[in-house]
Amino acid sequence: METDTVARFLKALSPATRKEVAALPAEQQRQLADDWEEVLRDDTSLLPVSELDPPNAEHRAAEQVARAAL
Repeated sequence: METDTVARFLKALSPATRKEVAALPAEQQRQLADDWEEVLRDDTSLLPVSELDPPNAEHRAAEQVARAAL
């Protein structure tokens, strides 16, 4: 389950960002994935996007979390 979240998070990233995040330790990747899930759940600005284009909302949230960490 936890690994599935990390895989989904990595998939949502752009290729360049995915490469950077994949180079991080597994524990940090899990934390970023947890943060990503929190942003998806709590960021109300993503609601309209998530209803119309869920993959785009996941991508935007993933990039936001990665940018804050890298």
